[in-house]
Order: sequence, then structure tokens, then C-alpha cells
Amino acid sequence: MYLGLMFKWLGEIIMNNKITIKAADDKDLPVYIYEPSISRIGAIVLIQEIFGVNDHIKNVAEKFAKEGFMTWVPDLFYRIEDNVNYNYSSEDIQKGKKLKDELGWELPTMDIISCIANLKIDYNVATVGFCYGGTLSWSAACSAYGLDASVCFYGSQITNFLKKEPRCPTLIHLGKKDISINEDDQNKIINFSNKSTTDIQVHTYENADHGFFCNQRDSYQKESAELAYNRTLEFLKKSL
Repeated sequence: MYLGLMFKWLGEIIMNNKITIKAADDKDLPVYIYEPSISRIGAIVLIQEIFGVNDHIKNVAEKFAKEGFMTWVPDLFYRIEDNVNYNYSSEDIQKGKKLKDELGWELPTMDIISCIANLKIDYNVATVGFCYGGTLSWSAACSAYGLDASVCFYGSQITNFLKKEPRCPTLIHLGKKDISINEDDQNKIINFSNKSTTDIQVHTYENADHGFFCNQRDSYQKESAELAYNRTLEFLKKSL
């Protein structure tokens, strides 16, 4: 019956790519689905920034789907506010930070793990997250069983979660000009990765600032973004 429901949901994507799944506490978790039209490599849980499931995150989801990854994007702020879709203005940054602080880390990590569990029925699964989502991708990698890989783009609070090692191979992208993850914090992440028994790869980008992957931000750095994307694809194809 459960698999039947899954296939029914996937059949609805042609008209509407938003479904709900049951979170661990029985809440209805909204998830955007992006299906590949080519042979499937595996699945990705794509994790938002503080700006919600906005146009940038949807564009990234489409990009991964075109590469052959079944991509799920959970709407993690749903417990507080539906359909958050902020831009990168200073006003929206403050709104996003407020939502992130109100939600905390435990509930969104739990919701990400619910997505992983659903996808594991049919796929090997990775998490990929940006900024806030980069830290959550790390948190999920340290907590989830069955996760096959984790990618963390400029997760500015990863250093708050260095007491546990990831349970899967993990790839981290950091911009050298990123003051939200200063040199000391970047060195903490690098030193942790060097001592870890898990495969943790850390790449730093000399000319990149926070948000360098997002072409809707002033901090977008095309060369670094393309290199990070290609490294991510190589890592995911190897891990999944």
C-alpha cells in the first residue's frame, strides 16, 4: 500500500510537483519533486537557504534533475510559515534569520531524515545544502542512517556540530572571502576533516564569498560556482 501511494504521488508530478509526506512527528511535510527525464543515478534531498524554497533553489533542483538525480526539496519552514520564498534583500535576510532561529536545528534535521527514508526505498540518497542548508546537510550526515553522501555549500554553522562525525562521505565547499565562516572556522572544519575516520573532502575557493554559487546574489562567482558544481557531480556520481 505504501509503495502504491508513492507511485501515485510521483504520477501527479506532471501536473503538480508538490506533495506531502509524513514527518516523524506525524506533521504533513511539503516536498517539491523534480524528476529526471533520463536514466536515474540516485536521489538528492536538496536543502534550502534561510530564504525558503525560492527561485534559486528550484533552479538548482531542476539542474540536478537534468543530470539524472531524483531531487526532493522539503519546505522546511512549513511549521512556522507556508511557502516562504524570499529574495536576497537585507530585509528578507532578517526575516529568514528569524525563521531559522525560531525553528531550531532538530526539527528540520528530522524532516530531512524523513525524506531520506522515503527515497531509500528506491535509491541511494545524498543531501546537498546551501548556507543554512549546508549546515543542515552536515547535521543530517551526522545523524541519519542510510544516507550515502552529503554535500555542504558554505554551511556557516558547521563548526557548532563538530562533536559527531558524518556517517557518510561528505564534501564541503567554502569561500575564502566568506566572513560568516572566517579563517579560524574554516581551519576548524579542515582540521576536523583531516582527523576524521570518514571521508570528508574540503575545497576552498580563493576568490569566493558567501553565496558564491547563487547567480542571484552580488557575491556570485562564476568560475568558483562552476568548479564546485563539477566537483559535486563527480562526488555524487561516485558515491551514489
